[in-house]
Amino acid sequence: MAAAAILMLLLCSVSCNEDAPVSPTALDTPNVVLIIADDMGWDAFGKYPGTNGQKAKTPVLDSLAQSGITFTNLWVNPECSPTRASIFTGKYGFRTGVGSAIGGKTGGLNSSETLLQKFINDKTGNQYATAVIGKWHMSNNTQLAAPEQFGVGYYSGIFTGTVPSYYNWTKTSNGQQTTVTTYATTYFIDDAMRWVEEQQKPWFLTLALNAPHTPFHRPPLHLISDKTLADDAATIHSNKLPYYLAAIEAMDTELGRFFHSLTEEQKKNTLIIFVGDNGTGTQVAQAPSASYTSKGSLWQGGINAPMIVSGYGVARQNTTDHSLVNGTDLYATIADVAGAGVNQIHDSYSLKSLFGEPNASQRKYAYSELFGAGDGGEGWTMRDSRYKLIHLTNGNEYFYDLSVNPFETSNLFSTTLSSEASTALNAIRTEKLQLQ
Repeated sequence: MAAAAILMLLLCSVSCNEDAPVSPTALDTPNVVLIIADDMGWDAFGKYPGTNGQKAKTPVLDSLAQSGITFTNLWVNPECSPTRASIFTGKYGFRTGVGSAIGGKTGGLNSSETLLQKFINDKTGNQYATAVIGKWHMSNNTQLAAPEQFGVGYYSGIFTGTVPSYYNWTKTSNGQQTTVTTYATTYFIDDAMRWVEEQQKPWFLTLALNAPHTPFHRPPLHLISDKTLADDAATIHSNKLPYYLAAIEAMDTELGRFFHSLTEEQKKNTLIIFVGDNGTGTQVAQAPSASYTSKGSLWQGGINAPMIVSGYGVARQNTTDHSLVNGTDLYATIADVAGAGVNQIHDSYSLKSLFGEPNASQRKYAYSELFGAGDGGEGWTMRDSRYKLIHLTNGNEYFYDLSVNPFETSNLFSTTLSSEASTALNAIRTEKLQLQ
């Protein structure tokens, strides 16, 4: 679908009254769709300053940005499991124990955690239908019914971190597993459209797509613009980047199909949030990121992911916002929009006020971490509006002035710190101690 057409579908949303009293009828109780892309960094998408490599064709996501807000300073975790756990618990990983990608028969979220879906319904009298369609990866592979046990109304998707093939993969739903041979992105969009059509009350849908995560395949040709893209393993292996970008384009095309399927009332009454779960994978990272500063690292290329909000209650259009945002903040934001009566909980601060007011209050520090990965990149990082400290478990530290060095090429610890930088460093260390 053309970008202009998608834009027209979404522009009407800004006329909705986000401050109206909560009611189970009409436009007072918005739907929410949270879209999570897997391993999609700024180097492959969007107009992030200084990223001038090859970009995927994304007219649908571009139109969302034109009708809403692009947040440039979203911090997530360097790997997928802790990012997802932080989104759905509103807590930093050291509080939940999820600090790296989950695998095997151990690890995962503790059953005592209250996930966002259950929290919303506990606070609103069970007002929302909830679903997670796509990648879960917050529980180990002995807990196949975990999504439903955590209070998710409907779960269907990839339980672990990846698939052997986008065209042949295992679907988990309600603790049962089946083999699917439909292209994964297409299947998830089909499933989401069917689920939304069945709902009789407001809904909160998480569309957790596994694209553009490995493995690299050529998507169905009708989903991409380059019809000459080869489909043999040798060609793909020799140059993976076109296939990574094609997976993003195919995802964008299918998202257009999902938005087009919504009724006019749903289009007016749905908040859309799009985020990446971490930076681009090391095999396809482009400058200014490198393999050691992309996915799996605490550098910007690993944790500074795309974020767009559009639709219901988003009065600011075609706007770029540089406020500090944590992945944890989606918990309070979505709960706030859904009428749960909170704007701050755990490590989560609602962004709802920023949807209409650029000078609304915001967090002063952003935080990310990596632990349990078993490599030298483990540690934590924290930043204020200008300065960023990385502390690795091996004792190495790095300090950057992101206002002049956004891609972290010059460690300030190799120079004499200015008084301003020293003050900021001490404040960051103090703030980190207060998290314990």
